[in-house]
Amino acid sequence: MPLKAELHCHIEGAAAPELVLRQAEKYGKDASPYIQDGSFVWHDFTSFLAAYDFSSDLFRTEEDYARLADHYLTSLARDGAIYSEVFTSPDHASKAGMSPKAYTDALGEGMARAKAKTGIEGRMIVTGVRNFGVESIERAARFAARSGHPLVTGFGVAGDERIGDLEDYVRAFEIAREAGLGITVHAGELMGWESVEAALDHIRPSRIGHGVRAIENPDLVRRIADEGVVLECCPGSNIALKIFDSFADHPFPALRAAGCKVTLNSDDPPYFWTSLK
Repeated sequence: MPLKAELHCHIEGAAAPELVLRQAEKYGKDASPYIQDGSFVWHDFTSFLAAYDFSSDLFRTEEDYARLADHYLTSLARDGAIYSEVFTSPDHASKAGMSPKAYTDALGEGMARAKAKTGIEGRMIVTGVRNFGVESIERAARFAARSGHPLVTGFGVAGDERIGDLEDYVRAFEIAREAGLGITVHAGELMGWESVEAALDHIRPSRIGHGVRAIENPDLVRRIADEGVVLECCPGSNIALKIFDSFADHPFPALRAAGCKVTLNSDDPPYFWTSLK
């Protein structure tokens, strides 16, 4: 089996149905509207978010988050991965009543457990969420910059691309950049090539989460290739969310043929039926 690495996965979105069912039992919640026959149930972006939020809300303590990271990285190692970077969210920590530090430490503990069993290396990309506004994103950047946790390696922004403008987040990215963190930003998923161009112009990232809509502009594809920006492609999630109709229609091969640096990733694996196998 070839050795693999994953660069684009949201840790809350990596909770497998069997783990979510155990958490639901622990907290006395009914998971049946969201999990049936061992799989998450959703039919559009709104119902996907409902299932995602239900599951995320079942991780409330340090041990819960340690168990989540351990469970996911251990399963990833079984698929042949030796390295994983996951997106973490201080906003999820706050919603659970935890400090960002306690949340990050707990995920780090889970990564350490997985490494002890399998040898897999894990890292964290602290992530601000567009839906929560500019102040929240800058707060996440400040936490990332000062956290000092040895497994925090980068900063990013995720969430609904239709909310806010990338120019609004320049200060947050500068805070992270000045602290020596790697920079990635979600762009070119739900929105078109203009979103990717704005990311390059305003954020100057080394990587772009998704970025596949760049294929709509040949000049932009050449720019991505020339600048060496890495695209964190997630074909399975793009197809599940109906951004592209099928794998045959997905631009991953065309981007690769054009000289772009592309990677394959699972995004939110149990929701999109994706893996690194």
